[in-house]
Amino acid sequence: MLPASWKPVAAGGLVRVGSERDGGYIVSKRAVLASKLLIGMGVNDDWRFEDAFRRLGGARIVCFDHTVNFAFWARYYVEQILRLRWNRLTRYFGYRRFFGQPGVEHRLIRIGYDQPGGVSVAGLMREFGERDICLKIDIEGSEYRILDEIVAHADRVTSVVMELHDLDLHRERVARFIDGMKDFAIVFLHANNFGGTDGDGDPLVIEISLVRKDLLDPPVPGEPSPALPANDTRVPDIALRFAS
Repeated sequence: MLPASWKPVAAGGLVRVGSERDGGYIVSKRAVLASKLLIGMGVNDDWRFEDAFRRLGGARIVCFDHTVNFAFWARYYVEQILRLRWNRLTRYFGYRRFFGQPGVEHRLIRIGYDQPGGVSVAGLMREFGERDICLKIDIEGSEYRILDEIVAHADRVTSVVMELHDLDLHRERVARFIDGMKDFAIVFLHANNFGGTDGDGDPLVIEISLVRKDLLDPPVPGEPSPALPANDTRVPDIALRFAS
């Protein structure tokens, strides 16, 4: 079971941002509108969250992913052709179109440490002057290198949406992170069923949204709650169980 403190709180004004499946998150609309900057950590071939976030709130977008370079796109196209995925062959042009807009940027920089080709969260906070920042994080396990820094700079953050990997190995670190985000509440926690489960049936990969408490609306009776279906439709979704 997951800790009781991880159970999402009831809140109003929640919206789905991004994909209906993998890469989408449930967030507070007020938090989106309050954000002046979205720092995206991890791009791969899907920027629908960043696109929807910008359309909704008009925030500046700066994304970091050192892997999405010319070699990435060359491999991507070979793979799509071999798998006969013809509808994905325009993806690169969508990438160029989105990241070519004013106020939208992709940097070939690794998230983690301040070193050549890399940057830490503290380094990002030194560079960017905005006070109201949303952090979107999907960096395939490297998130554990930056959790403490997120807590240290939480006073400049409106919300954090993040995929957490290998939860069976890092549950205590995640618990310390959530406890450290004292001014934030969990509004969304979803199992990525593509990642599977541990021996107790708990997910190995979760997606989570934390929102600053002053940006949360109270729940509205009768208001429909946005939801996300299973990430992978080929296998059953994972039911979350929370301790009482």
